Amino acid sequence: MESSGGVIERFFDRLFAGDWTGLSALLSPDMERIGPWGDRMVGRDRYVELMALSNPSSSPGNVPGTTWEVHRIAYTPDGRSGFARVTAHPDRGPLSQFEETLAFVMDDEGLVSLIEVFWQTPQFAPQGFGPATTDDG
Repeated sequence: MESSGGVIERFFDRLFAGDWTGLSALLSPDMERIGPWGDRMVGRDRYVELMALSNPSSSPGNVPGTTWEVHRIAYTPDGRSGFARVTAHPDRGPLSQFEETLAFVMDDEGLVSLIEVFWQTPQFAPQGFGPATTDDG
C-alpha cells in the first residue's frame, strides 16, 4: 500500500485550485460521499462534476461566494482515515459561517474512498442549545 499521508492536504490543494484532473486522481473510482443530510453520492466522476459545477472558475475550489478555512487535518495512526475541520463563509443564505468536519477513508491504494460531511449550525439549534455559554452569566 502506498502511504496515504498527505492525501487530505492534496485534496484541498486541488479543490481550491480548481484542478479537477488532479482531484480526480486522488479519489477511488467508486468513492462515496455522504452529505450532512444523509444524502449519498457514489462515483468519482459524479463527485468531481458536482465540485466543478459548484466551483466557478472565478473562485476555484469554493462554492459560489463561499470561502473555506482549513483549520486542522488529522490522520489515524494507520493513515487509513482522517478528518479535516473547516469553516465555510457563504456570502448569501441564512448563515454567515458554519463549521464542518469532513471524515475521509482511504482504500488500499491510498485513494479517498469515502467522504462524510458533518455540519455544526448552532444558529438553528432548539432553544437552550446554542453557542457555548457559562454558568456565571
